[in-house]
Amino acid sequence: MIKPLHVIGQAVRFWWREWIGMIFLNFMWVLLQIPIITGPPATAVLYAITQRVYEDDLWGTKDLWPQLRRLFWPAWRWAALNFLILLIFSVNFYAFWNATWTGWAIIRMSWLMLAVIWLSLNMFYWPFWLSQEDKSMRTTYENCGRFILQNPGPALFLVLFCAILLIASILTTLPILIGMVSLLALIGTTAVRNSLELQKRNG
Repeated sequence: MIKPLHVIGQAVRFWWREWIGMIFLNFMWVLLQIPIITGPPATAVLYAITQRVYEDDLWGTKDLWPQLRRLFWPAWRWAALNFLILLIFSVNFYAFWNATWTGWAIIRMSWLMLAVIWLSLNMFYWPFWLSQEDKSMRTTYENCGRFILQNPGPALFLVLFCAILLIASILTTLPILIGMVSLLALIGTTAVRNSLELQKRNG
């Protein structure tokens, strides 16, 4: 299994090594969320660049536009599926939130657990998609699920850690603008690459 504290430490070191680029990349990601249409591709590009940072590969602003074009439709297919899934979760929460029968409480908890699992899968979606030859969404989600099953404790720790960082960043505003999202992407990328490297060493 991967070591979550090692993953976080490694991701922080990567971020600090290229902190100017990470802040710039994070700022561009925030700007590209405004038009909406560029939001999902910007997220995919964020992960693509953090993968290059992990590999100690040079990158520059000239790389962003080609990556945005390359990842535009894959990112929107991913976003469309997520919109549909989250819409289903939202409708179910809204429809049964005030129901008083005990069974509905169990159903609500079940839906909540499924939502958490789905969001957890998406934290590792792009690192797998970018690393594998088969770019299908089905294969990618299968790899995400396999990763979580192989690293249940570490994966849960990383997801909770990132959720806390994200909530704190949103509440305080400044961290999410200056680099928190790029750090979260680096944590997801580092976790997946550590897992793949561990599997390779173990044969």
